[in-house]
Amino acid sequence: MEKRDLYLEKMSAQVDQYGAKLAELRGKAAEANADMKLEYLNQVEKLEGKRDGLKEKYEELKKASGNSWEDMKEGTENAWNEFKEAVSKATEHFK
Repeated sequence: MEKRDLYLEKMSAQVDQYGAKLAELRGKAAEANADMKLEYLNQVEKLEGKRDGLKEKYEELKKASGNSWEDMKEGTENAWNEFKEAVSKATEHFK
């Protein structure tokens, strides 16, 4: 399997993994007291929006070729790192 295919497979698995984390956060938000529930749900919705944007970048990356693939890969990695950091912060906040 090519490096590109491995990279895309890894990215897909990570998006799925973080999707599960978002579902877990949504569950914790639902269990929060009334004062915190709205805040938590807003955070989860923002993260889901970021995840959806990341999925779009991933789909574009799958279609890219040559030099454009390398450029898009870098942008996707930046978006991915921002998303992971945001999920980590939200997870800490929910504890």
